[in-house]
Amino acid sequence: MSTTESENKDLVRDYLRAFNEQDRDSLSEHLAEGIVEYGSHEERREFDEIMEYLEALFQTFPDYSGTTDEMVAEDDLVVVRYTARGTHEGEYRDVEPTGNDVEWTGMGMYRIEDDKIAEIWLEEDRAGLLEQLEVASPPAYLRI
Repeated sequence: MSTTESENKDLVRDYLRAFNEQDRDSLSEHLAEGIVEYGSHEERREFDEIMEYLEALFQTFPDYSGTTDEMVAEDDLVVVRYTARGTHEGEYRDVEPTGNDVEWTGMGMYRIEDDKIAEIWLEEDRAGLLEQLEVASPPAYLRI
């Protein structure tokens, strides 16, 4: 792996550490001006919009923690497979707090430009999360 790819992985590791620590200042240092984050159903632009989403996430799951299960880098891209955990203590998508300890998986792809994260793509198992919040059931074909 090239030095750049190794440095890119270190940058993403530092960003994810700041994410887990809910460290707004450190997060801002890792994100490029004009950052765009593409979620499953949302698009967030600029640091303040991303922070607004993260602050809501941290209110919903105040003990949020994520672990990196796998990380791969190529050229200016870093891909992370992760597991997130937290206690549902705030409203999530119109679901009142359940107090349930939940865990969900996801993947994030980060594009690095000038030693900053310029774009993020996220895909998460939100159906699995909603099952744990007891507002959705798995499809019949999965209940074997």
